[in-house]
Amino acid sequence: MTEATQGPHRVVIIGAGLAGLTAATTLVAASTERDPIDVLVVDKGRSVGGRLATRRIGDATLDHGAQFFTVRSEAFAMAVERWLAEGVVEEWCRGFGEVDGYPRYRVSGGMNRLAKWLAEGVPVVTRRRANAIIPGPDRWAVAYEAAAREPDEADSIIATPPVPQTLELLQAGATVLDGDTAQRLAAMSYHKVIAVLAELDRSPELPPPGALQRPDHPVFSFVSDNQAKGISEVPAVTFHLSHELSARLWDHDNEAVRAAIADEMATTLGPANIVEIQIQRWRYAGPIRPDGESSILAATRPGPLVLAGDGFGGSKVEGAFLSGLSAAERILAAATGHGSEH
Repeated sequence: MTEATQGPHRVVIIGAGLAGLTAATTLVAASTERDPIDVLVVDKGRSVGGRLATRRIGDATLDHGAQFFTVRSEAFAMAVERWLAEGVVEEWCRGFGEVDGYPRYRVSGGMNRLAKWLAEGVPVVTRRRANAIIPGPDRWAVAYEAAAREPDEADSIIATPPVPQTLELLQAGATVLDGDTAQRLAAMSYHKVIAVLAELDRSPELPPPGALQRPDHPVFSFVSDNQAKGISEVPAVTFHLSHELSARLWDHDNEAVRAAIADEMATTLGPANIVEIQIQRWRYAGPIRPDGESSILAATRPGPLVLAGDGFGGSKVEGAFLSGLSAAERILAAATGHGSEH
Protein backbone atom coordinates (compact mmCIF):
# COMPACT_ATOMS: atom_id res chain seq x y z
CA MET A 1 0.00 0.00 0.00
CA THR A 2 1.44 3.38 -0.95
CA GLU A 3 1.77 6.22 1.50
CA ALA A 4 -0.92 8.16 -0.35
CA THR A 5 -3.52 5.41 0.10
CA GLN A 6 -2.62 4.33 3.61
CA GLY A 7 -5.47 4.67 6.08
CA PRO A 8 -5.25 6.31 9.49
CA HIS A 9 -3.65 4.52 12.41
CA ARG A 10 -6.51 3.39 14.68
CA VAL A 11 -6.03 3.79 18.43
CA VAL A 12 -8.70 2.65 20.86
CA ILE A 13 -8.36 4.05 24.38
CA ILE A 14 -10.20 2.27 27.17
CA GLY A 15 -11.18 4.65 29.94
CA ALA A 16 -12.21 8.32 29.74
CA GLY A 17 -10.57 9.50 32.94
CA LEU A 18 -7.80 12.08 32.91
CA ALA A 19 -5.14 9.61 31.71
CA GLY A 20 -7.27 8.40 28.80
CA LEU A 21 -8.41 11.87 27.78
CA THR A 22 -4.86 13.26 27.99
CA ALA A 23 -3.62 10.44 25.77
CA ALA A 24 -6.48 11.08 23.34
CA THR A 25 -5.97 14.84 23.07
CA THR A 26 -2.21 14.33 22.62
CA LEU A 27 -2.77 11.85 19.78
CA VAL A 28 -5.43 14.01 18.11
CA ALA A 29 -3.03 16.96 18.21
CA ALA A 30 -0.28 14.82 16.63
CA SER A 31 -2.48 13.59 13.77
CA THR A 32 -1.50 15.03 10.40
CA GLU A 33 -2.56 14.56 6.80
CA ARG A 34 0.66 12.63 6.21
CA ASP A 35 0.28 10.46 9.33
CA PRO A 36 -3.41 10.46 10.32
CA ILE A 37 -4.44 8.98 13.66
CA ASP A 38 -7.99 7.80 14.27
CA VAL A 39 -8.70 7.91 18.00
CA LEU A 40 -11.68 6.39 19.80
CA VAL A 41 -12.19 6.58 23.58
CA VAL A 42 -14.62 4.15 25.19
CA ASP A 43 -15.81 4.20 28.79
CA LYS A 44 -18.25 2.11 30.80
CA GLY A 45 -19.59 5.10 32.74
CA ARG A 46 -22.48 7.41 31.97
CA SER A 47 -20.07 10.30 31.53
CA VAL A 48 -16.38 10.99 31.13
CA GLY A 49 -14.13 11.77 34.06
CA GLY A 50 -13.34 8.72 36.17
CA ARG A 51 -12.22 10.11 39.52
CA LEU A 52 -12.72 13.63 38.17
CA ALA A 53 -16.20 13.19 39.58
CA THR A 54 -18.80 15.81 40.48
CA ARG A 55 -22.32 15.09 41.75
CA ARG A 56 -25.49 17.10 42.33
CA ILE A 57 -27.50 16.58 45.53
CA GLY A 58 -30.50 18.89 45.70
CA ASP A 59 -29.13 22.41 45.20
CA ALA A 60 -25.62 21.31 46.11
CA THR A 61 -22.67 20.49 43.85
CA LEU A 62 -19.96 18.26 45.29
CA ASP A 63 -16.65 16.88 44.08
CA HIS A 64 -16.51 13.35 45.42
CA GLY A 65 -13.37 11.93 43.79
CA ALA A 66 -10.30 14.10 43.29
CA GLN A 67 -10.71 17.33 45.24
CA PHE A 68 -7.95 19.58 43.87
CA PHE A 69 -4.55 19.29 42.25
CA THR A 70 -1.04 20.67 42.52
CA VAL A 71 1.67 21.20 39.91
CA ARG A 72 5.24 19.97 40.11
CA SER A 73 6.36 19.02 36.60
CA GLU A 74 7.06 21.31 33.65
CA ALA A 75 4.76 19.31 31.34
CA PHE A 76 1.80 19.60 33.69
CA ALA A 77 2.55 23.27 34.39
CA MET A 78 2.25 24.01 30.66
CA ALA A 79 -1.14 22.28 30.52
CA VAL A 80 -2.40 24.06 33.62
CA GLU A 81 -1.36 27.42 32.18
CA ARG A 82 -3.63 26.69 29.20
CA TRP A 83 -6.48 25.63 31.46
CA LEU A 84 -6.10 28.81 33.52
CA ALA A 85 -6.13 30.95 30.38
CA GLU A 86 -9.30 29.18 29.22
CA GLY A 87 -10.98 29.77 32.59
CA VAL A 88 -11.39 26.04 33.22
CA VAL A 89 -9.34 25.97 36.43
CA GLU A 90 -8.64 28.50 39.18
CA GLU A 91 -6.37 28.69 42.18
CA TRP A 92 -8.24 27.62 45.32
CA CYS A 93 -5.72 28.10 48.12
CA ARG A 94 -2.09 27.77 49.15
CA GLY A 95 -2.38 25.33 51.99
CA PHE A 96 -4.77 23.72 54.46
CA GLY A 97 -4.37 25.03 58.00
CA GLU A 98 -0.93 26.43 57.24
CA VAL A 99 -0.26 28.63 54.21
CA ASP A 100 2.81 27.22 52.48
CA GLY A 101 2.66 29.37 49.33
CA TYR A 102 2.13 26.37 47.06
CA PRO A 103 -0.99 26.68 44.83
CA ARG A 104 -3.83 24.15 45.00
CA TYR A 105 -6.11 24.36 42.00
CA ARG A 106 -9.82 23.69 41.68
CA VAL A 107 -11.92 23.30 38.54
CA SER A 108 -14.60 25.92 37.92
CA GLY A 109 -17.95 24.18 38.32
CA GLY A 110 -16.46 20.98 39.71
CA MET A 111 -13.65 18.58 38.80
CA ASN A 112 -15.74 16.77 36.18
CA ARG A 113 -15.88 19.92 34.06
CA LEU A 114 -12.18 19.51 33.24
CA ALA A 115 -12.85 16.03 31.83
CA LYS A 116 -15.81 17.26 29.78
CA TRP A 117 -13.75 20.16 28.46
CA LEU A 118 -10.90 17.85 27.40
CA ALA A 119 -13.37 15.49 25.74
CA GLU A 120 -14.86 18.18 23.50
CA GLY A 121 -12.45 17.55 20.64
CA VAL A 122 -12.19 13.77 21.02
CA PRO A 123 -14.46 10.94 19.78
CA VAL A 124 -15.78 9.45 23.03
CA VAL A 125 -18.42 6.74 23.51
CA THR A 126 -19.74 6.24 27.05
CA ARG A 127 -21.88 3.41 28.47
CA ARG A 128 -19.71 0.97 26.54
CA ARG A 129 -18.16 -1.59 28.88
CA ALA A 130 -15.20 -3.48 27.43
CA ASN A 131 -14.96 -7.13 28.45
CA ALA A 132 -11.95 -8.37 26.46
CA ILE A 133 -8.82 -7.15 24.69
CA ILE A 134 -8.16 -9.71 21.96
CA PRO A 135 -4.99 -10.01 19.85
CA GLY A 136 -5.54 -10.92 16.21
CA PRO A 137 -3.08 -11.76 13.46
CA ASP A 138 -2.84 -8.14 12.31
CA ARG A 139 -4.88 -5.96 14.70
CA TRP A 140 -6.32 -5.85 18.18
CA ALA A 141 -10.02 -6.16 18.92
CA VAL A 142 -11.89 -4.72 21.90
CA ALA A 143 -15.05 -6.70 22.66
CA TYR A 144 -17.96 -5.37 24.71
CA GLU A 145 -20.60 -6.76 27.03
CA ALA A 146 -23.56 -6.03 24.74
CA ALA A 147 -23.68 -8.97 22.37
CA ALA A 148 -25.19 -6.83 19.62
CA ARG A 149 -22.21 -4.46 19.67
CA GLU A 150 -19.48 -5.38 17.20
CA PRO A 151 -15.90 -5.35 18.55
CA ASP A 152 -13.76 -2.33 17.71
CA GLU A 153 -10.58 -3.14 15.84
CA ALA A 154 -7.41 -1.17 16.49
CA ASP A 155 -3.79 -0.98 15.45
CA SER A 156 -2.90 0.16 18.98
CA ILE A 157 -4.58 0.05 22.39
CA ILE A 158 -4.18 2.24 25.45
CA ALA A 159 -5.80 0.72 28.54
CA THR A 160 -6.25 3.08 31.50
CA PRO A 161 -8.55 1.24 33.96
CA PRO A 162 -7.20 0.15 37.35
CA VAL A 163 -4.67 -2.63 36.79
CA PRO A 164 -6.84 -5.48 38.18
CA GLN A 165 -9.59 -4.55 35.71
CA THR A 166 -7.12 -4.31 32.83
CA LEU A 167 -5.74 -7.75 33.69
CA GLU A 168 -9.28 -9.16 33.53
CA LEU A 169 -9.69 -7.69 30.02
CA LEU A 170 -6.39 -9.20 28.90
CA GLN A 171 -7.15 -12.61 30.40
CA ALA A 172 -10.63 -12.64 28.84
CA GLY A 173 -9.07 -12.04 25.43
CA ALA A 174 -6.28 -14.59 25.95
CA THR A 175 -3.65 -11.85 25.71
CA VAL A 176 -0.40 -13.29 27.07
CA LEU A 177 2.10 -10.94 28.67
CA ASP A 178 5.73 -11.78 29.27
CA GLY A 179 6.46 -13.22 32.69
CA ASP A 180 8.13 -10.15 34.17
CA THR A 181 5.34 -7.80 33.07
CA ALA A 182 2.61 -10.17 34.26
CA GLN A 183 4.26 -10.56 37.65
CA ARG A 184 4.81 -6.82 37.96
CA LEU A 185 1.14 -6.07 37.25
CA ALA A 186 -0.26 -8.87 39.42
CA ALA A 187 1.57 -7.43 42.42
CA MET A 188 -0.22 -4.08 42.21
CA SER A 189 -2.99 -3.32 44.71
CA TYR A 190 -5.20 -0.34 45.50
CA HIS A 191 -6.61 1.62 48.42
CA LYS A 192 -10.37 1.67 48.91
CA VAL A 193 -12.00 4.99 49.86
CA ILE A 194 -15.55 5.67 51.02
CA ALA A 195 -16.79 9.19 50.26
CA VAL A 196 -19.68 10.73 52.19
CA LEU A 197 -21.49 13.65 50.54
CA ALA A 198 -23.72 15.89 52.65
CA GLU A 199 -25.84 18.92 51.78
CA LEU A 200 -26.11 21.17 54.86
CA ASP A 201 -28.50 23.81 56.17
CA ARG A 202 -25.64 26.20 57.00
CA SER A 203 -21.89 26.50 56.60
CA PRO A 204 -19.78 24.04 58.58
CA GLU A 205 -17.19 25.19 61.10
CA LEU A 206 -14.14 24.45 58.98
CA PRO A 207 -11.00 26.61 59.02
CA PRO A 208 -9.95 28.55 55.91
CA PRO A 209 -10.03 27.67 53.05
CA GLY A 210 -12.98 25.51 54.10
CA ALA A 211 -11.15 22.19 54.15
CA LEU A 212 -9.10 19.84 56.32
CA GLN A 213 -6.34 17.65 54.92
CA ARG A 214 -5.36 15.04 57.51
CA PRO A 215 -3.66 11.97 56.01
CA ASP A 216 -3.07 10.41 59.45
CA HIS A 217 -6.54 11.02 60.89
CA PRO A 218 -8.28 7.74 61.86
CA VAL A 219 -11.71 8.78 60.48
CA PHE A 220 -11.61 11.55 57.85
CA SER A 221 -8.47 12.02 55.76
CA PHE A 222 -9.99 14.94 53.85
CA VAL A 223 -12.99 17.21 54.48
CA SER A 224 -14.07 19.96 52.10
CA ASP A 225 -16.91 22.47 52.02
CA ASN A 226 -17.72 22.67 48.31
CA GLN A 227 -19.36 26.08 48.76
CA ALA A 228 -16.19 27.51 50.30
CA LYS A 229 -14.25 25.96 47.43
CA GLY A 230 -16.46 27.89 45.05
CA ILE A 231 -18.34 25.15 43.18
CA SER A 232 -21.60 24.81 45.17
CA GLU A 233 -24.35 27.38 45.65
CA VAL A 234 -25.19 25.96 49.08
CA PRO A 235 -23.09 24.47 51.90
CA ALA A 236 -22.14 20.92 50.96
CA VAL A 237 -19.36 18.84 52.46
CA THR A 238 -17.37 15.95 51.04
CA PHE A 239 -15.80 13.58 53.59
CA HIS A 240 -13.16 11.05 52.52
CA LEU A 241 -12.80 8.29 55.06
CA SER A 242 -9.27 7.15 55.86
CA HIS A 243 -7.89 4.18 53.98
CA GLU A 244 -7.98 2.00 57.08
CA LEU A 245 -11.54 2.87 58.03
CA SER A 246 -12.74 2.60 54.43
CA ALA A 247 -11.31 -0.92 54.21
CA ARG A 248 -12.91 -1.91 57.52
CA LEU A 249 -16.35 -0.55 56.58
CA TRP A 250 -16.26 -1.49 52.90
CA ASP A 251 -18.71 -4.39 53.09
CA HIS A 252 -21.03 -2.69 55.59
CA ASP A 253 -24.29 -1.12 54.43
CA ASN A 254 -24.69 2.65 54.26
CA GLU A 255 -26.52 2.89 57.57
CA ALA A 256 -23.65 1.13 59.33
CA VAL A 257 -21.16 3.50 57.72
CA ARG A 258 -23.17 6.51 58.87
CA ALA A 259 -23.40 5.15 62.41
CA ALA A 260 -19.65 4.53 62.56
CA ILE A 261 -18.78 8.12 61.61
CA ALA A 262 -21.73 9.99 63.19
CA ASP A 263 -19.89 11.38 66.22
CA GLU A 264 -16.83 12.54 64.28
CA MET A 265 -19.04 14.07 61.60
CA ALA A 266 -21.03 16.05 64.16
CA THR A 267 -17.82 17.31 65.77
CA THR A 268 -16.41 18.33 62.38
CA LEU A 269 -19.54 20.13 61.16
CA GLY A 270 -20.39 22.03 64.35
CA PRO A 271 -24.01 23.29 64.50
CA ALA A 272 -24.71 22.60 60.80
CA ASN A 273 -27.40 20.01 60.13
CA ILE A 274 -27.50 17.50 57.30
CA VAL A 275 -30.27 18.08 54.74
CA GLU A 276 -29.41 15.13 52.49
CA ILE A 277 -26.60 12.59 52.47
CA GLN A 278 -25.18 10.08 49.99
CA ILE A 279 -22.36 7.56 50.22
CA GLN A 280 -20.09 6.68 47.31
CA ARG A 281 -17.44 3.95 47.21
CA TRP A 282 -14.17 4.07 45.29
CA ARG A 283 -12.88 0.48 45.07
CA TYR A 284 -9.73 1.60 43.26
CA ALA A 285 -9.12 5.02 44.80
CA GLY A 286 -5.39 4.93 44.19
CA PRO A 287 -2.44 2.53 44.01
CA ILE A 288 -0.79 1.51 47.25
CA ARG A 289 2.57 1.49 45.45
CA PRO A 290 2.46 3.00 41.95
CA ASP A 291 4.60 1.41 39.28
CA GLY A 292 7.96 3.06 38.71
CA GLU A 293 7.10 4.07 35.13
CA SER A 294 4.39 6.46 33.96
CA SER A 295 3.14 3.85 31.47
CA ILE A 296 4.07 0.37 30.25
CA LEU A 297 4.45 -0.88 26.70
CA ALA A 298 2.98 -4.29 27.58
CA ALA A 299 2.98 -5.79 24.07
CA THR A 300 4.15 -4.90 20.56
CA ARG A 301 2.22 -7.54 18.56
CA PRO A 302 -0.11 -7.28 16.76
CA GLY A 303 0.55 -3.62 17.61
CA PRO A 304 1.44 -1.49 20.61
CA LEU A 305 -0.54 -2.21 23.79
CA VAL A 306 0.15 0.46 26.40
CA LEU A 307 -1.08 0.39 29.98
CA ALA A 308 -1.55 3.72 31.74
CA GLY A 309 -3.57 5.38 34.50
CA ASP A 310 -3.07 6.10 38.16
CA GLY A 311 -1.51 2.68 38.76
CA PHE A 312 1.51 4.07 36.96
CA GLY A 313 1.36 7.82 37.38
CA GLY A 314 0.11 7.68 40.97
CA SER A 315 -3.13 8.73 42.63
CA LYS A 316 -2.65 12.47 42.15
CA VAL A 317 -4.25 14.34 39.25
CA GLU A 318 -0.83 15.28 37.90
CA GLY A 319 0.22 11.63 37.89
CA ALA A 320 -2.78 10.65 35.77
CA PHE A 321 -2.02 13.45 33.31
CA LEU A 322 1.65 12.45 32.99
CA SER A 323 0.67 8.81 32.55
CA GLY A 324 -1.69 9.67 29.69
CA LEU A 325 0.97 11.84 28.10
CA SER A 326 3.53 9.04 28.39
CA ALA A 327 1.10 6.51 26.88
CA ALA A 328 0.45 8.73 23.87
CA GLU A 329 4.16 9.28 23.34
CA ARG A 330 4.75 5.53 23.42
CA ILE A 331 2.11 5.01 20.75
CA LEU A 332 3.61 7.76 18.60
CA ALA A 333 7.11 6.36 19.02
CA ALA A 334 6.21 2.72 18.43
CA ALA A 335 3.42 3.02 15.89
CA THR A 336 3.86 6.18 13.85
CA GLY A 337 7.51 7.05 14.23
CA HIS A 338 6.93 10.30 16.16
CA GLY A 339 7.69 11.30 19.73
CA SER A 340 9.92 9.52 22.21
CA GLU A 341 9.35 6.76 24.69
CA HIS A 342 9.57 7.33 28.43
